[in-house]
Parts: sequence; structure tokens; C-alpha cells
Amino acid sequence: MTEGSETLKQLLDQAKQQQMFLEMFVRSWGDDYRLGGGTIHCGKGCSNCCRLAVHTGFAEALAIARQMGAEQAREVEAYALKLREMVQGVAELPHYLRLHRDNMGFCPLLNDDGACGVYPVRPLTCRSLISTRESAWCGADFSKIAPADRDAFLAGLDRKVVSFPSHYVAALQESGKELEEAGAQLMRSLLGFALYGNLGVLVHLCHNHDLAGAALQGRDGAVSAIREAGFDHPLLVNVS
Repeated sequence: MTEGSETLKQLLDQAKQQQMFLEMFVRSWGDDYRLGGGTIHCGKGCSNCCRLAVHTGFAEALAIARQMGAEQAREVEAYALKLREMVQGVAELPHYLRLHRDNMGFCPLLNDDGACGVYPVRPLTCRSLISTRESAWCGADFSKIAPADRDAFLAGLDRKVVSFPSHYVAALQESGKELEEAGAQLMRSLLGFALYGNLGVLVHLCHNHDLAGAALQGRDGAVSAIREAGFDHPLLVNVS
């Protein structure tokens, strides 16, 4: 095994271990929450959260890119190119997130039956987004909801559990973020930099533009590959 292959293997192995750990934590937390009378509303096919912009680290994107089929790769490419055009002139994160929700449709890796097409290797961001309310709220545009309904929603949230004012479990999101940072730290220790960005964009770069090979050349190699592909936008890919 070459040095570059060993580096990628370390990153991929850590990502897999992190996903397994978070999976066990989510299951354990959910069991305890249900025993206390709470309800988790996530389930196969409740895909409103799949309209949200998902961001992840390099290793998780590479794992997905290596597992995708040809049709999934085409869907991811179409998504990435559409998003690249959409963010031109967009500088603020809230604007980007709102535009994504309203214009990008569902995740390109979502199957027709509403199930994740890469479920075994789905990223930490997706694994940690656990809803305490009905799935309709996961796709709600609160700017278009009547004030009385919005107030009733907020009043019904369990502030001891959720990441207020959202209805998602705070402890699980925090765990996911900690694991992502650990992944970024390993990449920095191995390559001197870390990559984080939109899931579809990173997967596309890995699959179509050999981002992994470019990353093994160092930060300049990764930056050059991202720029040449036309995705050098801070809301799409961040090199740190």
C-alpha cells in the first residue's frame, strides 16, 4: 500500500468508526428518551430534512463517492452544477440555506421511495439530525407560517432536549459536530489542512475531479482542483 493510500485509509477508517459510534449513541439516547415519554419522529421515508443543505468533511464525502452507482453520480453532478450557479453572488449563510431549501429540491442521493440511497455511509450531519416533532416541521419555512402557529410550535418544544429554536436533539447534534472536528483534526495532522463543504459538491469533486488525489498533493493541490472545477466558493467548500 502506498503512503497516499494509507493516508486515505486512515481517514476513511476513522470516519466509519465515528459513524458507528454516533449510531450507537443515537440509538441509546432515543431509547432513553422514549422510556421517559418522549417521541422520536424520524423514520424511513420521512424525507423533509433531505431538502436541507448538508455539509460534511472530506472523508465522509469520499466514502460516498466510492460507493455511488452511475445513476447516483449523474444526479450528484447535476445537483452540484445547479448549486454552483445558484450561489453566484450569494455571500451570507442564511441566504444560501434559504435558497437551497427553496430551489434545490431533495438530496440527489435520495431514492424515489424517500429512503437514503447511501444509508450505510450517510454522513454524521444526517445521523445526528434527530427530530422531536412531526416531519412536516423539518421542511417548514417559518417566514411563511402564521405567528400564532409559530408561537405554538416554539411553546411546545422541550427546551431541555432540543437545540432551541429548532426541534432537533441538541446533544446528538453536538456529538456529531465534535466527531466532525476530530475528523478534521486527523486530516490536518496527516495532510496539513482539512476540507469541509456541501455534501453533493464534495462528493462530485471526489468522483469527477479526483479531489482525493489532489488533496494528497497538499493544500495547494486541493485548492487548485476545487478552483479548476469552478467550486471555489466559501459557502460550497472550505479549506482550513
